[in-house]
Amino acid sequence: MIHVSHLVKTIQGQMILDDISFDVARAEILVVLGESGAGKSVLLKHLIGLLKPDKGVIEIEGRDITKLSEEELLRQRQQMGYLFQEGALYDFMNVFDNLAFPLREHTSFDSRMIAIKVEEILKMVGLEAAKHKYPSELSGGMRKRVGLARAMIMDAKILLCDEPTSGLDPIRSRDISDLIRQVSRRYQCATVITSHDIDNAFRIADRIAIIQQGKIVIIGTPQALKSSENHFVQEFIS
Repeated sequence: MIHVSHLVKTIQGQMILDDISFDVARAEILVVLGESGAGKSVLLKHLIGLLKPDKGVIEIEGRDITKLSEEELLRQRQQMGYLFQEGALYDFMNVFDNLAFPLREHTSFDSRMIAIKVEEILKMVGLEAAKHKYPSELSGGMRKRVGLARAMIMDAKILLCDEPTSGLDPIRSRDISDLIRQVSRRYQCATVITSHDIDNAFRIADRIAIIQQGKIVIIGTPQALKSSENHFVQEFIS
């Protein structure tokens, strides 16, 4: 579903992405690991079309999004979910309205259908009782769950997660990682996760890519990385 070929991006004279290529299949989870500043978040912004590459191709279901107009990109993004590090919820809306907002903006669903849809996805993330709460009343883990629910409220075919366990304790990190895996499997979406969380990456990923200074050093199954003889890979994952 996702095909990235020879992606290059330079920002203020610094090479951020240097000839990046990979594919992500339907229902596959790819976790992108790397040190801070390695280019992980910049890569995600390219996948959703917030940044355009200097060179390269980004195909989503066979369509090169680097050539789309802003209007076409907006339509494309309706099929893509993005989980931000901090959840990026609207503070002035309660949980229900945060989830209902995309449906009101981009579908013709009536209020009854919207309510059914919101209730279903709240149940999936285990937050049925929190629908009237505001973001300020939620814990960090709950905000991540609401953010994930909002990312998937439009039945996204692509799920992008930027450091989903950032700021969470080990138990909550494991919980949100497991939930992302469950959601990815349920919706059969292609999922790309950027992370520093090596333990959870190895638990939930079908494949893992490690980026160093804008280049993919290795990409493969967790077992392939563990058996790699590359010194940087072994130092990084240990």
